Amino acid sequence: MSSSRVPGFNRRRFLQSLSLVAGAVPALQRVAHAARVNPPAVFPVEAGHYRFVPAGQVFCSGVLPDEGFEVIHAILRPYLPLADGYAFVEAHLHKIGLPVQALCGMELRVPAAMTFDAFRAFNAPYIAQLDKWELINGNYSAICRTNVAPALNAPREAVLHAFSYVAPASANSSTFCVSGTADIDNRGKIVAAGDTSVSGMRDKLKYVIDVITTRLAEMELEWNDVTQVDLFAAADISDLWTSTILPAIGSAARPGVRLHHARPPIVGSEVELEVRGVAQELTLRTT
Repeated sequence: MSSSRVPGFNRRRFLQSLSLVAGAVPALQRVAHAARVNPPAVFPVEAGHYRFVPAGQVFCSGVLPDEGFEVIHAILRPYLPLADGYAFVEAHLHKIGLPVQALCGMELRVPAAMTFDAFRAFNAPYIAQLDKWELINGNYSAICRTNVAPALNAPREAVLHAFSYVAPASANSSTFCVSGTADIDNRGKIVAAGDTSVSGMRDKLKYVIDVITTRLAEMELEWNDVTQVDLFAAADISDLWTSTILPAIGSAARPGVRLHHARPPIVGSEVELEVRGVAQELTLRTT
C-alpha cells in the first residue's frame, strides 16, 4: 500500500502538518487534559475499515475504526515466537472472515533491551512483514505497537503477546488503539537517563503520560475515553501513584491499571505506557 493510493494525499501538505503538530507538542503537554487538536493526517486502511495517525515505519500514533466497526483486543495464552505469531494472526483473522488488513495493533515481548542499532536491525523483518500484509502506507506503519523486555522470566526470543484488530461492531461504543510510548524524547534521548530515584521516575512518568495525552488529542480523544491502561516499569514507582499517575489519567484508572514488571526495549529506558479503548478483550489459546 503506497501513499499514491490514498485519495487526496499531498505529501508536502502532510509534512507541513506534521511540523505544525510537532511544534505544538510542548503547549499540548502544558494543558494535558484540555487539549484537543486536529490530527496531522489520517490515512485510511480501507480493507481493514480503520484510519490511522502516522508516526513512522515501525508504528503509528493511533488507530480509529470506521463507523460501524470496533477495535478488539486479543491476548495470546501462551504467547508465541514472533514468526508463529504472524501465522496465528493470519489464521485467526481468516477464521472469523476478516482480511489480514483488519490487524491494527501488535504487542511484543523481547529477551532484553537493545542498543538503538540492534533495535533498528530487530525492526527490519517486522517492517517487511507489515509491508507483505499491505500495512505500510508509503513510509508509515498502519499498526499500533508496544514492545517491551520483561524484567523477570523474559522469553528466549521475541514473542507475540497480544494483538488488536478491527471487526464489525457488536455494540455502540467508542474504541481505538494508541501505540505505547517509552521515556525517550523526540531527539532520541532518554528522559532522566540513569536516574531511577523517585524524582527521576516522576520525570519519566510525566513524559510518557504527556505523550499519550498528545496522541489522544490528535485523535480528538481524552483520558475519559480510555478503558485500558498498561504501564511497564521495573523500577520502584510506589510513591508516584497518588502524586503523578492517578491524577493525570483520571477516570481511565477506574477499571484498574495493569502494571507489568518490564522495561522498554532500549538500553537505559525504564518506563513505557500504552492505552486503548475497547468493548471486547479476548483470550486466545494457542495450544
